[in-house]
Amino acid sequence: MTCVTNKKCYETKEIAEEALVQNRTRNHHSPNNGPINVYQCHECGNYHFTSKGPSSDILNSDEVKHKIEIGKEASYWEDKYRRR
Repeated sequence: MTCVTNKKCYETKEIAEEALVQNRTRNHHSPNNGPINVYQCHECGNYHFTSKGPSSDILNSDEVKHKIEIGKEASYWEDKYRRR
């Protein structure tokens, strides 16, 4: 589905939050940069990322913070291996 905002659409909040965690893992955003939460769009009814407002509760959980750090390390080593 497409939205007039041209943002990527997620059908549910849960799917959007999982994608947010994946995004934070893959893209190595600094703590004050990049998407930090999801919201339901009043234009299309789907969910999108936002970099404004408070950080998502899911990103603040210790379990998810650990998952992101492990994922970042794995991504670092994958990238390093591919460059050989």
